[in-house]
Amino acid sequence: MKTAMQEVIQLVKKYDCRKISYKVLFFNLEELLKKEKEQIIDAFENGRKYPFDVNINHCEQYYNQIYDKEL
Repeated sequence: MKTAMQEVIQLVKKYDCRKISYKVLFFNLEELLKKEKEQIIDAFENGRKYPFDVNINHCEQYYNQIYDKEL
């Protein structure tokens, strides 16, 4: 799974800025904003499951397990 921001970067790389219309880009960004909201809610819910087991190492481990690092 990729973060919404990773997908934005991938989208911009896929479409040369001179070849993509503003409307198409904006539509895709709106869809990715919805995905970002879902990702934030999922992370929050996961944090509620393990409220006393949170530290920076666990947070980074959670990120690395859930999201691809490649762009």
